[in-house]
Amino acid sequence: MTARGLEELLGPFPHQTTCRVIDWVKEEVKRQSGNTRCETGKRSLLNTLHYLFESQNRGLAQAALGSVETISFRKMTLTPIDCVVLSHVIGLCDTIKHLDLEDCRIQCEGIQRLGPGLHKFQELGLGRNKLGDSGVKLVSAALKNPECKIQKLWLRNVGLTDSGAEDLASVLSTNQSLMELDLSGNELEDSGVKLVSAALRNPECKIQKLLLSELGLTDSGAEDLASALGINPSLTELDLGSNKLGDSGVKLLSAALRNPECKIQKLELRNVGLTDSGAEDLVSALSTKRSLMELELGLNSLTDRSVPILSRLILTLPSLEWIMLWGNPFSEIGKNELRSLQEPRPGLRVWIL
Repeated sequence: MTARGLEELLGPFPHQTTCRVIDWVKEEVKRQSGNTRCETGKRSLLNTLHYLFESQNRGLAQAALGSVETISFRKMTLTPIDCVVLSHVIGLCDTIKHLDLEDCRIQCEGIQRLGPGLHKFQELGLGRNKLGDSGVKLVSAALKNPECKIQKLWLRNVGLTDSGAEDLASVLSTNQSLMELDLSGNELEDSGVKLVSAALRNPECKIQKLLLSELGLTDSGAEDLASALGINPSLTELDLGSNKLGDSGVKLLSAALRNPECKIQKLELRNVGLTDSGAEDLVSALSTKRSLMELELGLNSLTDRSVPILSRLILTLPSLEWIMLWGNPFSEIGKNELRSLQEPRPGLRVWIL
């Protein structure tokens, strides 16, 4: 179709010339899609996608994007028109698995333009855009699509509140593809996390990795999350960093960790207000978790009083590969004692400053 328009002005093109042009476009798109770490590379790729859109040549677009699996415009401002182009051109191709649009200043209007094709990607990065509740509702609609392929979804810091979490939580209960979800940095607070926790209790929920840092979660909301953690065998990675859990909130989580159904492998509790008193419950529960591989307890208030129980945990849990203890007020003697535990355990890393 594109060549036909030019032939009206320039005369017919030899078939060999047309093939060369198509091959050149394919190589350009492949080169540009692999060069998106710099602003220039991203701009070149976006311009090429605009050309493909303007050509309205389905075959050319499919041929050009046929070998591309990842498209990233991270940290590049995209207009609603750019989103229309992305939706149209990428929608023609089934090979693209990962779309990274993090920090592209996309708002609800942009997501609305992208909406029809969002369900096609396996990995979808939309973090640090001002989507708001209405924008996340559109993303939730993609998750409801029976043909949804999304396995990893990043919605960090997108302006989601507890009021807008209901649509997302309802679809988490039934979506069969989603395995990783990042909701960190939103204003969910206890009421929003309660909705997400209800979804996690549903046996249809298949989420394995859940990032819930910096949500305003307190010990009051931790009870709902703990009840879900204790019965969900799919959830293996949980990040609750920078929430105001305190010892009481961590104690609730510890009780859930003792449940045999809990298969946690990676647990992040940095900067949650944990003290020596709360650490006893936590370490006691984790000592039974043969699945635990990584533990993050940085930026809490653990002192040398916790060194003996942490030492026992490290020595008795063969699955543990690294433990983060940086930013806690241990003495130099306590730090050295914890570091020394790496010697009899090749491969173990104790991170402490």
